[in-house]
Amino acid sequence: MTVKELISQIEHIYGRQPHMYMKRLINDALLDMSAKVQHYKVTAIETLKTDTKWYGISDVMIDINRVEVLNSDGDYELVPELSNPDELKIGNQV
Repeated sequence: MTVKELISQIEHIYGRQPHMYMKRLINDALLDMSAKVQHYKVTAIETLKTDTKWYGISDVMIDINRVEVLNSDGDYELVPELSNPDELKIGNQV
């Protein structure tokens, strides 16, 4: 939705409004949305299964900041970020 469409919808519902008022409404809404997104954090624990490469994630997760795996020594190891998705191994590729 564009700003013009948003203003048109508001004017349709509430009648003609001054443009400065409309800008203030849009800016307040954007600030409110960004504050909610920035403060929302999720921590998830998944039990790894033998021969399983792919795991589903919740629909509410937008970004994944880091992934840690518990090794056999009881220590968590940070999984490095894959910077080149073309290097991703599919299936049984080595």
